[in-house]
Amino acid sequence: MNKREKVIAVMQENPDWHLPRVASQVGCSESYVHLVRKEVRAAEYNAAKAELEAESTATATSVLGMKLEEDAPQEHKTPVLVAATGLSAEVKTSYLETNDLPPAPVEVVTRSSILSTARSYITRDRQADHGDAEDNFSRIAGYWSLHTGTTLTATDVAVMMALLKVARIKQNPQHVDNWVDGAGYFACGGEIANQ
Repeated sequence: MNKREKVIAVMQENPDWHLPRVASQVGCSESYVHLVRKEVRAAEYNAAKAELEAESTATATSVLGMKLEEDAPQEHKTPVLVAATGLSAEVKTSYLETNDLPPAPVEVVTRSSILSTARSYITRDRQADHGDAEDNFSRIAGYWSLHTGTTLTATDVAVMMALLKVARIKQNPQHVDNWVDGAGYFACGGEIANQ
């Protein structure tokens, strides 16, 4: 097994590991792991894009352009459907530039789909782009503390970001992204509080 294959194997076995940990396990540089990860994501993106294009010509679609899921088991369905809004040109460009897959459109919303989407967002290695969650939340807490004149912590930031999502849910409870993001902020805050 060559170095590239080792990096891929370690990333697949440990999807929540950050670049330094994968690099340490394989015995290579973080930048090498980053390059391999970008290649893998580009390949996954191209495969997913091809699959979606093939599906779109082979499956029936609703008026909104959403795939019909009449064969899905009834216990996994809820009456909450998400409108297909498409991606803005700016978001689409961002996904293509970073070789990152856009979130799959959610058709039938379940507690499992909300949690699995939140899990994919917070366990995907974003350290290269945004830094460690605890460091990021601590930095935000510092800025907010200066602005408010009150000492805030990284945990406070997680809770307050989740509360922002709660306020948005009050306005539009059917917007699934707010439920997903809220679950993600609570998960990050729970981890930070218990480190």
